[in-house]
Amino acid sequence: MSRFGPDPLAFFNSVYQQAAPWDIGKVQPDMASMISKHLPQSPILDIGCGSGDLTIYLAQLGYQVLGIDFVETAIQLARHRAKALPEENARLLNFQVADALKPSYLQQKFAAVMDSGFYHLFSPEQCDELIDEVASVLLADGCYYLHEFAVEFPIPNVPRQITTQEIETKFSKAKGWQIEELQNVSFLSSVAPPVAAICACIRKLA
Repeated sequence: MSRFGPDPLAFFNSVYQQAAPWDIGKVQPDMASMISKHLPQSPILDIGCGSGDLTIYLAQLGYQVLGIDFVETAIQLARHRAKALPEENARLLNFQVADALKPSYLQQKFAAVMDSGFYHLFSPEQCDELIDEVASVLLADGCYYLHEFAVEFPIPNVPRQITTQEIETKFSKAKGWQIEELQNVSFLSSVAPPVAAICACIRKLA
């Protein structure tokens, strides 16, 4: 059972009938800070991109980037927002309705994968599968950027807590990863005070 009921797509479709609480109209500041310290290479994949704030931010920086999400309404909103970009940035950007848990279905390779609030939606077992999927689309020496909740809320239909211990365990050198940086940060929303979070840059070893 998903944390978001028997039909997660229906749940997230309902959320996007109005402004999603995680949609703050800009990139999450702590994710932007991590990107600035560990500069990625193109092309970039943004999994669970929602309405496209991070994807658009990356295109504005000059990166070639693909944003994917399974919620068609979110992708439509992202494409609408992208229309405001200058042509030189807009041409670097693409949005696609796709299962972000299965990026291998894209049959593409990427130098970086961005994940701002996606990993924390799933159980530890599902996250193991997601990590394998991310590894399959990342080029050697590419990086996986994570920004996830680090607190557990005693209410339904919310992300789970992601601890630094979990990240260190799942992304060990023995498993083919090297953690470049792992920070305690915040995650902003439009409906509540900042939430405790973690942010990481994790390199896939050759």
